[in-house]
Amino acid sequence: MPSIRDRTPYPLLCVVLGLPLGWLPWLLHGPIPEKFNVLYIEGATAVWAFYSARMLVGLFVGISVWPEPWYLRGPLCGFLTLLPVTFVALATPGCGFT
Repeated sequence: MPSIRDRTPYPLLCVVLGLPLGWLPWLLHGPIPEKFNVLYIEGATAVWAFYSARMLVGLFVGISVWPEPWYLRGPLCGFLTLLPVTFVALATPGCGFT
């Protein structure tokens, strides 16, 4: 008898797992809008960029075919998706390593 994992399409599995896991950092900590507001940057918009990038990781893993093993595809898609918002955080005083 095939397991539920064998019967579930891979992109659907990525969405079902990716959406809750994408919100997990928000539940634990997440970016703080006030750190951006003091620099005259719309903090809420900047924070949504982080959330959107995190949730897009699952989408990109699901629609990608390279590299073939999923355990390599996840970190690669995660790195490429989160890299732009990482630069924003590092450029913001009070965020990142500062």
